[in-house]
Amino acid sequence: MKYPQLTGLIAAPFTAFDADGSVNYSAIPRQVESLLAQGVSGAFVSGTTGEGVSCSLEERIRIMDAWQTASAGRLKLIIHTGALALPDVRELAAHAQKIGVYATSIVPPTYFKAASVSQLTEFCRQAASAAPDLPFYYYHTMLTAPNCSMVEFLKAADETIPNLAGIKFNCHNLYEYQNCRKLFGGKYDIVFGVDEFFAAALALGAKGFIGSTYNYSAKLYFAIWKAFERGDWAEVERGMDKVCRGVDLLVANGGLAAGKAMMLSCGIDCGDPRPPLAVLSGDRKEAISREISAILEED
Repeated sequence: MKYPQLTGLIAAPFTAFDADGSVNYSAIPRQVESLLAQGVSGAFVSGTTGEGVSCSLEERIRIMDAWQTASAGRLKLIIHTGALALPDVRELAAHAQKIGVYATSIVPPTYFKAASVSQLTEFCRQAASAAPDLPFYYYHTMLTAPNCSMVEFLKAADETIPNLAGIKFNCHNLYEYQNCRKLFGGKYDIVFGVDEFFAAALALGAKGFIGSTYNYSAKLYFAIWKAFERGDWAEVERGMDKVCRGVDLLVANGGLAAGKAMMLSCGIDCGDPRPPLAVLSGDRKEAISREISAILEED
């Protein structure tokens, strides 16, 4: 089946934690309103940015419910249901279908890894079949990806996963990205997920993007997109320079912890990441928030 393609910017939101490490569910309505105010069209919930694999099954179900309630149909919600245990994957997917979100997605298991396309496809088939009425996106990430060709995965999955919608493509391999987009006449939705390659993906025809930095800087990406459409390459370059400086700031300060600090620029305190990830001091968080604000506010 061919599903409609995702378009626009879809944020991968952070999961906010209180000082005691518990999930701060009360932050979710504020996150929803912040995304809507920036023009974001959807949210990829409990993925890498959302520390889904660091949350319990009960927490992930409550997070899913809270996003569905707060968004009230205003955002397309894609729920990451990936976990080490297939029964957990299936329980999360079944609940996602029960409450009526837009789609499900999985990162493959990261301990016992699929060693072949056939093994990966079979795991995805069982994951997707728990929510057969929802589109399913395989999450191809450089962090955990098995050494499998995504073109070969799509060929195999085309015959075995009827609700496969496409791939969340978080990889620098633009050659493979192009080949996946063209396969079967463009049947599958290959949603791009490397924020710092945004303009390159636009040049290759991308219409849908999922990323973490859209949580606080979506307006910058929309400005780049508009400049691209009118052929203002100097403005595209200037905008991408800001994107890369923001990513540099993330990388230099521990990635996820820095991204959470950047949410302070939106007036939302997402707390610290869960162990074993590093945390930042309060002063450093404030400094990072000021730095990203300065980058985004430059003329």
